[in-house]
Amino acid sequence: MTLPQSLPGTGRPRPLGLLPTLVTALLAALLTTLLGPVGSARADQQDPAGVPVRLRVTATTEPGDTVLVTGSTAELGAWDPARAVPLSTDARSYPAWTVTLTLPPGGQIQYKYLKRTAVGTVVWEDIPDRAFFVSTSGESELDDRWNVAGGHPLTAVFATTATTVPGQNVYVSGNLAELGGWDPAKAVPLSTSYKVYPEWTGFTALPPNTAVQYKYLKKNPDGSVVWEDGPNRTTTTPPTGTLTVHDSWR
Repeated sequence: MTLPQSLPGTGRPRPLGLLPTLVTALLAALLTTLLGPVGSARADQQDPAGVPVRLRVTATTEPGDTVLVTGSTAELGAWDPARAVPLSTDARSYPAWTVTLTLPPGGQIQYKYLKRTAVGTVVWEDIPDRAFFVSTSGESELDDRWNVAGGHPLTAVFATTATTVPGQNVYVSGNLAELGGWDPAKAVPLSTSYKVYPEWTGFTALPPNTAVQYKYLKKNPDGSVVWEDGPNRTTTTPPTGTLTVHDSWR
């Protein structure tokens, strides 16, 4: 049945048809005023991406000097002394200077300390760039000494050329805990794509100045493991920077 659009005999619009629309509009306006846009509220509640990293460096200074840190990410000023991050100290903690930063997880950061004198002169450490692998598991703390190379974990990149059958994947394992300690279940996964296949690449954090034994393996869809032939491969991590190895499955 179709309802008439006006009251019989008057020609006036039916008022009841407008009430639900007016009530809905008024309620929506009231909720928007009180609560604000839903999308904005959700965006404000999101936590910024990053991992807290506390830097601590022991550095003696002259009155008026400031110790700063800069490095390879925007959070560290991208190697620009004018954007370097200042560290702080006080009478109780001097000569230790500290700062806590939020850095992107799962990658290696290069960094260096510098001093800015009271007249604005910048003095850099004269050691190679420091390197640190930012963990994804939680807050990290670095304890450095001015102009002394540190012993922080560095990034190791493993690349090997290996042909596979559908469902197979390539891993690397070795004698260090970071490589799974020869346990296939804890081996480091490598990845590939149709653009680079049959090259497989993966990375992990390894201690510096350390002899490493390692080997590649394939895992089949049924869970069985195939190790490559030959003796264990060997390499030594550098004191800082990145270790990169290029191999071929054997």
